[in-house]
Amino acid sequence: MRRYVLLLPLVILATSFGQELLVNGDFEQPLDVGWAQDTGGYGYRTVVRDTGYQPDPDFEVCDSQYSGSGWTRLSQTVDVPGPILHLSFWASFAVGGGSSTCWPVASVDVVYRDDAGTPLGTTKVYYHNEYCTWVPDPTLGLVEVTTPDWTQYSLDIADELSQHLPGVNPGDVRKITVALSDTTAGG
Repeated sequence: MRRYVLLLPLVILATSFGQELLVNGDFEQPLDVGWAQDTGGYGYRTVVRDTGYQPDPDFEVCDSQYSGSGWTRLSQTVDVPGPILHLSFWASFAVGGGSSTCWPVASVDVVYRDDAGTPLGTTKVYYHNEYCTWVPDPTLGLVEVTTPDWTQYSLDIADELSQHLPGVNPGDVRKITVALSDTTAGG
């Protein structure tokens, strides 16, 4: 089973005035600048920063899990002035293998948090196989990716909260986590 998320050189989480909130969102510095890595479960997984994923001279990141059950994540949590924010990124997704009891998913997750850092809800921009059983609910928004090709994605955070996450009070959002995530769910 294999899945990965490739992120192109720039992940932008910005205010309406253009203030960039992520540190090292272009991955031009080593990953320990601004980003945290964590994993769970078992299997072979990697998070690699390199210039060879896209035919340009800039750095990209590949977050991948090749076997086993569990997850790997590259994330960053930032304080935000409120929900009037815009997230933009380029990504290429892939998944392989899986079954009805153990299915792979590659995603870019946006976790909305309160002052204390407690999760209030999540939006997942995700690519999966046919076995995925996720369904949206009042605190989970799903944006399904239908192509593995390099594509630019954008998310208006205020619109996402008001239109797809009625269980999250936009006024309570004080922190946001952006994460590249690979998981074997259901198993």
